[in-house]
Amino acid sequence: MKLGSLCCALLAAGLLASGQTAAAADTTAACSWKPTALTAGTSVSAKVTATDGNGNFAGWALPTDQFGDTVRAASWTNGTYTDLGTAGTNGAAVTAENRSGAVAGTAYSTMFGSGFIFEKAFKSAGGTLVQLPSPTSSQLPAGYTRSAAVGITGSGDVIGVVRKQDGSGLTAVRWPAGQPGTVTLLLGVPKGVGVAAVDTDGSIAFANGDLWRDGTLTHLGTLPGLKYAWPDAMKNGRVVGYGVYNGKNVGVYWDQQRAAHVLPKSSYNLSNGNPGFSINSSGLITGRLDEADGGDDLAGTGYGVWDQGTFVSTFGDLKADLPVVIGDDGTAGGYRYDSATRHSTAYLWRCE
Repeated sequence: MKLGSLCCALLAAGLLASGQTAAAADTTAACSWKPTALTAGTSVSAKVTATDGNGNFAGWALPTDQFGDTVRAASWTNGTYTDLGTAGTNGAAVTAENRSGAVAGTAYSTMFGSGFIFEKAFKSAGGTLVQLPSPTSSQLPAGYTRSAAVGITGSGDVIGVVRKQDGSGLTAVRWPAGQPGTVTLLLGVPKGVGVAAVDTDGSIAFANGDLWRDGTLTHLGTLPGLKYAWPDAMKNGRVVGYGVYNGKNVGVYWDQQRAAHVLPKSSYNLSNGNPGFSINSSGLITGRLDEADGGDDLAGTGYGVWDQGTFVSTFGDLKADLPVVIGDDGTAGGYRYDSATRHSTAYLWRCE
């Protein structure tokens, strides 16, 4: 069944009402996710970490296992792999892609024994990756040498953070597409708080649950019994993340009115670095299942699909498939990990 047909069927049955969980959606047979491995040339390892929403993806690839080798930014357009390079550094990875195929990411390396961390935001421009500038001394005090890109808007603005070499002074910034070579400090944002997600229109979800849009700050809603709820991804005004509900690790969905809903059958494990929750513009969500429904909390495996808070189905192979992003066309991207080789293979999945 195609996801578009599935969504229409759910709407017709009235299953998408806020806070409602329907037995008809409580099935693992709603969709069969067909996996397709994405080759990355001769690279030994690769992951999808971003999508344009139209079935194309970006992320990173590791060329070899040679000591000191670092990852390179990568993209897959119509399934074809492109080595995007390293933005003039030793290593780089894409963190976001917009519908036009423009990417943003962060180059990162550490000088062994020195304690020095090189961290630089970049974006694609004219077919190449370019580093984004640090704030000037008139914007912030000297020493803000580190930067990281979190999201890229539909118009090509990159949003992320800057900080000092020791990690202090975390500050949200925008690199405007219409003013190349400049960086703008965002007004009215929480100080010292990381950017968790960026929406297509430039709205920002901060790690503390604050939402920012054009200088106005609001906060995500909550529920009795819900604690430690933080956002993970944001699209079309909808947010998905995680929290603790009555003592249980759960996924949390916030609708366009910022009301919170616990995702039924969900869980999470932040300790193993496996993917969290992702959401597309229509509210389709991927994320971890709880152990009662096929998830493995220790391994951090076993993923499911929700439609605006309503459980739809399990996702693919519960032990192998690790979806990172879900596109607006319903195509998911992510990877499979081989514990024996410690390598990952980039994958896409289509609902059939």
